[in-house]
Amino acid sequence: MSSYPKEEEALASKIAGVTYLLIAANIVIFFLTLSDQGYYVNEYYANKYGLIPAQIMKRKSLFTLVTSMFLHVDLLHLGMNMLFLLITGDGCERAIGSSRFLVFYLTCGIFSGLFHAYLNSTSSLPTIGASGAIFGVLAAFAILFPFRWLISLFGLIPVPIPAIIFAFLMVLIETAYVTSGQVTYVAHTAHVGGFLAGVFLTLLFGPKKSDIEE
Repeated sequence: MSSYPKEEEALASKIAGVTYLLIAANIVIFFLTLSDQGYYVNEYYANKYGLIPAQIMKRKSLFTLVTSMFLHVDLLHLGMNMLFLLITGDGCERAIGSSRFLVFYLTCGIFSGLFHAYLNSTSSLPTIGASGAIFGVLAAFAILFPFRWLISLFGLIPVPIPAIIFAFLMVLIETAYVTSGQVTYVAHTAHVGGFLAGVFLTLLFGPKKSDIEE
């Protein structure tokens, strides 16, 4: 239940419909774009609709800033992203409203793609996945609900920690990967870009923390 002022209460959503629609869309698209082997995304879709930094920097295939968000490499990639979206998106959408959440999600995803393209401007490797947008949602969740518990795995041990600490650890790890250049097959720069967009948009346009009842 929320304790928004009237203007904020009108924007809040009782049902996180956009979150569930985004999850459904990602699942449907994943199975429609599988290769003949049925394990990984078809290379045709990854190359045509994935984000290729060198193309973006030439202002070509700009539509891939959006389409790349709805493609995933394999079932594990899809499952992890959709789980994070479900956990963080539900509360954020209820707090800021469905229409604003959709704009927020897409904006974070687009900015993450631009950030990744700028820092990898010569790369011709396609980048796919919703992670950049979801890192933006994680940032919003940590700001709006800093003391809600999230589960983090330390080895195989699940440990509950406050959302604000979880988000801090995640972005710290991603930044370390970016600066070290390790795990090059993961677009860590897109994760950092999405998180930065999420922080900026939430602080600038999101509801005040005092207006949200935990």
